[in-house]
Amino acid sequence: MRTIPALLVTIGLAAALTGCASSGAGTTPSSCAAPGAASEAVTASGAFGKQPKVSIPSGLTTKGTQVSVLKQGDGRQIGNGTPVLIEYTLVDGATGDVAQTSGYSGKTAPITAGASNYGALGASLECAHVGDRLAVALPKSALSSSSTGSTETPSKKTEDAVVAVIDVKKAFDARATGTPQLAGDKMPAVVLAPSGAPGITIPSWNAPSSDETHLLRKGSGATLTAKDTAVIKYTAVTWGTEGSEASVAGSSWTDGSGGQTVPLAKGQIQEGIRKAILGHRVGDQVLAIVHQQGTAYAYVIDVLGKMSS
Repeated sequence: MRTIPALLVTIGLAAALTGCASSGAGTTPSSCAAPGAASEAVTASGAFGKQPKVSIPSGLTTKGTQVSVLKQGDGRQIGNGTPVLIEYTLVDGATGDVAQTSGYSGKTAPITAGASNYGALGASLECAHVGDRLAVALPKSALSSSSTGSTETPSKKTEDAVVAVIDVKKAFDARATGTPQLAGDKMPAVVLAPSGAPGITIPSWNAPSSDETHLLRKGSGATLTAKDTAVIKYTAVTWGTEGSEASVAGSSWTDGSGGQTVPLAKGQIQEGIRKAILGHRVGDQVLAIVHQQGTAYAYVIDVLGKMSS
């Protein structure tokens, strides 16, 4: 499974985009990024999901980030926190040359709309629909600031543009959608924020000596097999000995990454985690007690989708 290449990710990290992409129909919500002269000047021919021929005016400039819908889809609307499969072509606005593409092979990992690791790219997907082809124009200072490691917000002045033509191919759920279940006795307590992010409270007693899995939400989607790659979100906390303080070991809800892809073939990931996900359904939320290098961890894993290899 390929990840989004570093160049496009750093563009997203460096450029600021407040709000989300225009739906292309009706009144644009105030929270959505508006189209502008730069994004509206972009044309892209070719079939959806295939590499397009992108045309832009010579020396294209932009003031801030702009988003236009070149082709309107009729699929589900994308909200903050939604993992999305895309294909993209990145074009230098000054020269019109293609700088980078996703490869259009269907092997690109999903990115999460609104996740901070994807900056402007992730934010530009919010409020779009599956099936949309988007033109995203952002200032070229996004490139220069990311290459120098600068964390400064790009200038608001008019600059040379970088253009991304994005085909929105598929969206997964932002959180586990299954029916709530009761966890086993003596397990950590789990409460959910409005976004779906879990909070985990470790009890005062010691963790079980072996790995355990408990279903917190029962989904009705496809069952995950060893041939699949799961799309998940997770939070993990340590479960120490009696009297020791638990700590958050990792969380894709808060670290800016959003949805994660996890290959389920044997030997690809830690076996306790693999077993905790394997055989579950899309929509499940799983509480897994996993022992790793002498430490017990409590994982809450939302199973959001699957990608066949």
